[in-house]
Amino acid sequence: MSYDEHDAAMDDFYDRMSEELYPDHKEQAIDEFIEERMQSYYLKHPHLIEAPIVSYHHANELLQISPRSALIMYTTAIELFLKVVLLKPVLYGMVHNESVAELIVGSTIGQSGFARYNKLLNALCSHAADIELSDIKGMNGKPILSEAEDVQKIRNKVVHQGYVCTVNEMGLAKNIASQILTEVVEPVLNNLNLVISTVDSRFCVIKA
Repeated sequence: MSYDEHDAAMDDFYDRMSEELYPDHKEQAIDEFIEERMQSYYLKHPHLIEAPIVSYHHANELLQISPRSALIMYTTAIELFLKVVLLKPVLYGMVHNESVAELIVGSTIGQSGFARYNKLLNALCSHAADIELSDIKGMNGKPILSEAEDVQKIRNKVVHQGYVCTVNEMGLAKNIASQILTEVVEPVLNNLNLVISTVDSRFCVIKA
């Protein structure tokens, strides 16, 4: 797929969003945004955590039955953790016009891969929980987001080419999904005085 004016505009938007989260720019306003805007979004949409966790548990159920199906569900969990649980609250908080926010969020979470908004994810995690994503390595020793992209590529081969993934590739997908939950998502939520819980048998985000 060719790189066009829309791609360039979205890249510029992600860069500007990242700059807004760096400490050299309005540190006090950033802290206030993280503590208030993100927390309020999670509390307003407490069940946004449910879909990725359910996908992860469903993948566990498929381990012995169908490694390919398990890999697909682990990849779904990875994408939802990063795009819906982490990126979506940030974008809604930084774009104050609700209609514009919806368009931007829809365009963002609809993009494949993570390279385009790596800087935004890194900035968010750095400020929200003092996490350097580049320091978190996956099974192959590469940064977690890079390995997440590798998992996506394998998933795409399975779905579009009928590729039969190996047990090791399925294990990579499981490992990355688990790491993103326990080493990224949960620390971000905990730093906002939030935790993952169950209410009426549903996974949700609540105040700690």
